[in-house]
Amino acid sequence: MRERWRSGLTLLGSLLLLAVVVVIGPGNELAAVRRVLGIGNDPLGTPADVVPGGVHAFLRHQPGDPDEPVAWDPCREVRYEVNPDGAPGDPDEAVAFVQEAVDVVSGLTGLQFDYLGETDRRPSWKADLVPRGSREPVLVAWATEDEVEELSGNVAGVGGAVAQSDTRGGRLRYVTGQVTLDSDVYDRLGGDPDGRARGRAILLHELGHLVGLDHVDSPGELMYADEVGLLDFGTGDRNGLVRLGKGQCG
Repeated sequence: MRERWRSGLTLLGSLLLLAVVVVIGPGNELAAVRRVLGIGNDPLGTPADVVPGGVHAFLRHQPGDPDEPVAWDPCREVRYEVNPDGAPGDPDEAVAFVQEAVDVVSGLTGLQFDYLGETDRRPSWKADLVPRGSREPVLVAWATEDEVEELSGNVAGVGGAVAQSDTRGGRLRYVTGQVTLDSDVYDRLGGDPDGRARGRAILLHELGHLVGLDHVDSPGELMYADEVGLLDFGTGDRNGLVRLGKGQCG
């Protein structure tokens, strides 16, 4: 009888230890377990370790706190769709092109993106507000300036996100957004030897806006307003993206 009681205590102690590890243990695997069990509120990913330096800026800051940028909820996947109409190449190539760039941003921010598939939705930059509770997927699409006037002039793409305040403390977080790339620009890039790399840089720049980066004055960063030949994020861009991946969970 005493041996059975000791065995029961050992089992109970093991279960309690396991519960503690699941509830407070670090790591993405344990965070996933907590989400399955409906407990905890952990980021889905971890921002990258990057070398400090460079310059970056944010599109928006929390009300009354100029040091805290508005960001996406790191505990929710950023759902997105792609409309490949007007993109160079076939639709599968266009989707893969977008996914590769999204993976770069995800790897730096730690934000997790969920590709929902192709869509026939068209870009619209007219609506400034999103109804409360609406979380329409992010749309990545190609268009001409005849359809999207924001592409007029020397503009290769536009990107951005819409923020909502939560119902508790008025904290802002991004809930949806768009990236629209200029079809004519991408057609011209198709004839350049480095056209794909330049097109990728344009997309990365606009995805930077989507997750909350603003333009900077340094030509050494990809978030510089003009294209100056950079093909990837600079040091400051990377630090800004890491910061945007450290938002609060909703």
